Amino acid sequence: MKQYTIGIDYGTDSARAVLVDVYDGSIIASAVKAYPRWAERRWCDPLTQQFRQHPLDYIECLGGVLREVVAACPDPSCIKAIAVDTTGSTVCFTDAEGGPLSLRPAFAEDPDAMFILWKDHTGTAEAEEFTAAGARHTPNYICQSGNHYSAECTWAKVLHVLRTNAAVREKAYAFVDECDFVTNLLTGCRSFEGMRWGHCIPGAKQLWNRDWGGYPPEWFFEEIDPLLIPVLRRIPQVNYACSNAAGTLCPEWAAKLGLGTDVVVGVGNCDAHSGAVGAGVRPGVAVLNLGTSACYMAVMPVEEMKGHFIEGLFGQSEGTILEGYMGYETGLSAFGDIFAWFKRLTGRPLDELAAEAGQIALREDLPLATDFFNGRRAPNPSNTVTANIAGLRITTGPAEIYRALVEAAAFGSKACIDQYLDGGIRIDKMIAVGGIAKKSRSEEHTSELQSHLNLVC
Repeated sequence: MKQYTIGIDYGTDSARAVLVDVYDGSIIASAVKAYPRWAERRWCDPLTQQFRQHPLDYIECLGGVLREVVAACPDPSCIKAIAVDTTGSTVCFTDAEGGPLSLRPAFAEDPDAMFILWKDHTGTAEAEEFTAAGARHTPNYICQSGNHYSAECTWAKVLHVLRTNAAVREKAYAFVDECDFVTNLLTGCRSFEGMRWGHCIPGAKQLWNRDWGGYPPEWFFEEIDPLLIPVLRRIPQVNYACSNAAGTLCPEWAAKLGLGTDVVVGVGNCDAHSGAVGAGVRPGVAVLNLGTSACYMAVMPVEEMKGHFIEGLFGQSEGTILEGYMGYETGLSAFGDIFAWFKRLTGRPLDELAAEAGQIALREDLPLATDFFNGRRAPNPSNTVTANIAGLRITTGPAEIYRALVEAAAFGSKACIDQYLDGGIRIDKMIAVGGIAKKSRSEEHTSELQSHLNLVC
């Protein structure tokens, strides 16, 4: 008898689902739905680095992609499991049942009651407070973030909203990350006591560490701001690897999709970490997820790296990628975003620019750029640094600037990989995955440019 599973991936711009035959791994069907409200950039302010997404985008796209792949299944009764990964940390304040506050009429247009996207940097000042607090104590509770906490991580976002929005602060019971919210939707979980949070986000973004019994002690959070204590006490103190089940499909969603309530729903996970597992990450093999941002994942045996934390490395925690291994995350806060920006700026197709850039001979007077268009994720996270392009002349053309941007992403990537190597992480092979890794239309257009970038990396 055939058996199928469904995998759901929530990216920055869209939700995607695949129906997979479990016996041979073949993809039977796939579906993609763009977030309609996000496409209009509602509730976003790039000048303040505010990026918010409404939970209705997630809910509507979930139904859309699931119905499409279920309809394409040869026998829907043979679908046995569903699992979800999402961007992270993308976090939202909720009521006591785990429902986002923005689903209430009073908060329907309040950006602070919506999901705060991973690349939202409005909590930069709060992130710096966490970094400073960690440096004052032993152990340094920020060690899993390389002693440098980032505005892309949960507690900085949470504290910023608690401080600046009294209405949300008054009504917020706790918070939930995107991957756990979608999982709770599918299982019908309506209480924090019943939630099975995935381990990835707490370990990689929320300072959770089993060596000190979970989250840092309450006094650490209270020293930063007592506003954090109520939500800290209400969120789950235990979390689970994504090899565990969060529950089964609830009657509501089973009826919507024509599936049984015995369909297992896996614990939620972070998208980059799931991508690493799918691509075959293992000691010596790093996986480069190339998307809106770039996430470079690696693992090492726990016994080799236990208690060893690399200064300035974005994320390092036991079991966040593979159980039994230390999981490591680094990368660039802007990757695909850089080239999407340049495409909007010039109005030129990127494949044309790539073709022209590939024909430019290497010269000393070519423009140079840095990749910090959305701050720096690593090495040493900083959400205040900005990108620059130097060496421009009146004769400089778009293809030369495009080449400089590609080189900036390559050099930024090299800095991240060098940090891994300098920190004792073994890398013998790198595997690039994601849409950007496959989007070049013509290899001959970029062969010369690729040869140059190979020398860079």
